[in-house]
Amino acid sequence: MRLTDILRDQHAQLYVLLDELQGVGLAGPEGRERLRKARQAMVAHLALEDSRLYPALQAHPSTSTLARRYVGEMQQLTPALLAFFDAYHEGNADPEAFSRSLGQLLAVLKQRIGREENQLYPAYEAHCEPTGLPPTQA
Repeated sequence: MRLTDILRDQHAQLYVLLDELQGVGLAGPEGRERLRKARQAMVAHLALEDSRLYPALQAHPSTSTLARRYVGEMQQLTPALLAFFDAYHEGNADPEAFSRSLGQLLAVLKQRIGREENQLYPAYEAHCEPTGLPPTQA
């Protein structure tokens, strides 16, 4: 499976978890479990981008400027994303405040994910993705 397919699948899984969280709310063990899983999914996704996607994009002359811009944005965005999860992990927040914060998080994520899937991932696929050709036989 291509790296960008894995990253897109992770986006979809994150959306599902956050939509479920929005539906059940934070109160009760089910909401806290969804929050925990969403945080884990977010951290895993960010780690994969940091370890594989951005280094490849930064190394290619055609994508290095784009990569630097996206990395810089994520350096600012990541602490805010993680702060959301950390602020609500105990589950004792005001339901309305939580709902507003979750709505803001979803809006930010949808914008960022849309840009990644429409700009960043196609650039990776065009310039950095391994060709998948089998090695030559001796």
